[in-house]
Amino acid sequence: MSEIAAFMLGECPDKWGRSIEHLLALEPFWLEHDHKYIQVLFPIDEGTKFNRHAPLVTQADREMFANDAALRAVHLQALDLMLDFWGMTRDRETISAVLPLAPATHVWLKVHDHNQLRLTRVIRSLALLGNPVIAASLSECVLEAAAQVGSVSEKTRYHWQQALVI
Repeated sequence: MSEIAAFMLGECPDKWGRSIEHLLALEPFWLEHDHKYIQVLFPIDEGTKFNRHAPLVTQADREMFANDAALRAVHLQALDLMLDFWGMTRDRETISAVLPLAPATHVWLKVHDHNQLRLTRVIRSLALLGNPVIAASLSECVLEAAAQVGSVSEKTRYHWQQALVI
């Protein structure tokens, strides 16, 4: 079993000794200020300078998630945690904003915010690990929000779109 799958299923901790249960219970303060959980909850196929210990998604991981509902379900629990933090919600495969869209209520709608990078990662991770429809729904939701508010850069919007390309 891969490192990613074993962590998601609660069979081993991450490189810092944290369990999946610990990360899924993080409070909003830590979701904003800790910068090393997002790569563990939402692994992708590219390395990052922010967390060199983060596991990278392999083809074997992709196949494992595609064929294992329990792995996809834990990944969606992590998504729901982040959506709540970002002021969004998920109803099956549809993602929408909870409050009226504005930078004051959705920090990721500011001109520049590190949560925009996190959103890109989450979209890519979902697309890679068996939830491409939900990844597309998240991409569509944030792109529509960015278009309505007008404060998110074209570069960020481009990355949100490209995160779906596998």
